[in-house]
Amino acid sequence: MSKPQHTSVLFMLLFAISSTYGNFELLELVLTWPPTFCYMNDCNRWPIPNNFTIHGLWPDNKSVMLNNCVGYPKVGYNIIMDVRKLSELDKRWPQLKYDYQTGIDEQYLWKKEFLKHGSCGIKRYPQPAYFDLAMNLKDKFDLLSTLRNHGITPGSTYQLDDIEKAIKTVSIKVPSLKCIEKYPGDVELSEIGICLDPEAEYMVPCPRTGSCHNKRTKIIKFR
Repeated sequence: MSKPQHTSVLFMLLFAISSTYGNFELLELVLTWPPTFCYMNDCNRWPIPNNFTIHGLWPDNKSVMLNNCVGYPKVGYNIIMDVRKLSELDKRWPQLKYDYQTGIDEQYLWKKEFLKHGSCGIKRYPQPAYFDLAMNLKDKFDLLSTLRNHGITPGSTYQLDDIEKAIKTVSIKVPSLKCIEKYPGDVELSEIGICLDPEAEYMVPCPRTGSCHNKRTKIIKFR
């Protein structure tokens, strides 16, 4: 009798400390710079968007990064059929690895992001609310105009601090700046994360400031 009880207690303990639905401290809106994404990946979308697009909306915690949250019943993904919603999503959240029709039919990226990240906030944001919130937040932050207003335009290199200062004029708090380095010393800005409270009412500092800060050089290319 003791062994099954021990197993049950252990299972309950593991479940208690694991990521569960709705248990998150902040949201991170992650926006991708498509020219850099397609420089690193095989993109089948043409033309490549010339503005930031959504990578995902990530419920997160300050101490431990959340993803693939557990719970019951298991989170599923419902294929989006509404034509208007598909058009709105494709405009703000294009699936760059796929041609338009394949993306609309298969919805690979949207499904992946909802199951991996949306699952961590599903009690508060069921699937329709999750995608609506991501798009509303995307519309709130025009990062390309913000950068341009601070003299940071595509096609040149800039100091990391200058990029961060420009983004902080809209993020208010510390953003998450993500970079790629295809060749040693050739560092490019790839994504920008802006963090908000769980209700997405005000900005909060991002608990992880991003890979740009971990690079040896602080000269960042904005492709």
